[in-house]
Amino acid sequence: MPKVISFKQIRYRWPVYLFILPSLFLICVFSYYPAINAIYHSFYRWNGSAIEDFIGLDNFRDLLGWSPTLWTVLAVWICLMMMALTGKPGWAKGWAKWALCGFVTLVGAIIFGAVGEISLSSATEATILGLSAADAASWITVSMVSVIGAILLNIVWNNGFTNAIKVLGVVFGTLWFFDLSMQNTGDKILWYGFAVIFLLVVANVVKMIPSIIAAVFIHRLKNEKAQYIYRVLFVVPMIIPAMVYLLVWKFFYDPNQGVLNIILYRTGLIDLLIWIDGIFHWGVFVEGRPPSWLGDAKLVLPSLIFWGFPWVGVVGVLLYLAGLSSISEDVYEAADLDGVNWFQKFTKIELPLILTQVRINLIMMVIATLKTYGQILIILGDSGGPKGVALVPGLYMFKNAFVEGYAGKACAIGLVLFVFILILTEVNNRYVRVEK
Repeated sequence: MPKVISFKQIRYRWPVYLFILPSLFLICVFSYYPAINAIYHSFYRWNGSAIEDFIGLDNFRDLLGWSPTLWTVLAVWICLMMMALTGKPGWAKGWAKWALCGFVTLVGAIIFGAVGEISLSSATEATILGLSAADAASWITVSMVSVIGAILLNIVWNNGFTNAIKVLGVVFGTLWFFDLSMQNTGDKILWYGFAVIFLLVVANVVKMIPSIIAAVFIHRLKNEKAQYIYRVLFVVPMIIPAMVYLLVWKFFYDPNQGVLNIILYRTGLIDLLIWIDGIFHWGVFVEGRPPSWLGDAKLVLPSLIFWGFPWVGVVGVLLYLAGLSSISEDVYEAADLDGVNWFQKFTKIELPLILTQVRINLIMMVIATLKTYGQILIILGDSGGPKGVALVPGLYMFKNAFVEGYAGKACAIGLVLFVFILILTEVNNRYVRVEK
């Protein structure tokens, strides 16, 4: 246990604390000072060097839009969502889900009422939050059906499966409303980038599964020498420079000499893709033209999601192995005596006991995905690929700062990213618990 040292004791041991000062100084110079400087310049029209004009909240108004009514709606919606999903505080547990349904219905009724007035007045140029009447009706319908439908389904059939559907439906409906609100009142490029990031986060959550499976298979090896070899094989890729990894995958997607297209043509799978394209009319798989995975706007996001296949992350596997190695052999022996099969060992013993590691990996993954842009910058350039389809917030911040000379706006984008990461981390610490 750490020993509590009073101020009087520190007075007599101050030479020891001098060893901390060099590290503290470096942290302040290279971490805290740049962060404080970025916050300061987010209120300026700044090009990174000579031009520096104070403009107050203008950068944030451009990014977030400025509608007090909309922000009030969003704040109430998000608060009710958190209470409905977590059941906290206790006094809100019984009625929070009904309050959320009622509030979403009220917002939908107001928007539908505005749509009706526009239709009756034949005001074709009138908009609701920058959307046409038809688009606004479609936009709020998706949110209402997702949130209310998921909650009512869980109320009628209350089980683990419908609980998961409730969480997914409520979160999706809320994010749909929030993101489209910001796209149509604030900076459309920034909030489109957040939509892309949300898609990548969902994909990365799925990509965590192969790492868990690989760690379990290695842990179950009876031969300790084989276990050691596999551990070493998973450590070796960590010494390969990340740039080499990126360039290898960029070559993998090359339309003419890339491994992916060669496999598709030699196996005949390209004919199947062309046939499917003819049904859905994607326009990306065409006879006589090899797919341009990083050059076609419709293929860029699927390529980024497929990136890293089979998605067995080195750090993730080692993290899960550390958790699995702490499980006592007595637990497995008791399970064998009870006749537990291999799958039940995973679901009842191994997975519950490594949920702490899964949670840590999930936090790091979400933060890393929100901040990511280096990979996209290297393979697609600062424009985010064709039509800017992969212009994520981090890359948009880089482009504003170092390409277009809007360093003040870039600082504001960074501050918005910081707030998002801070909120998600706090929500995780407060509401995502692991009980063993």
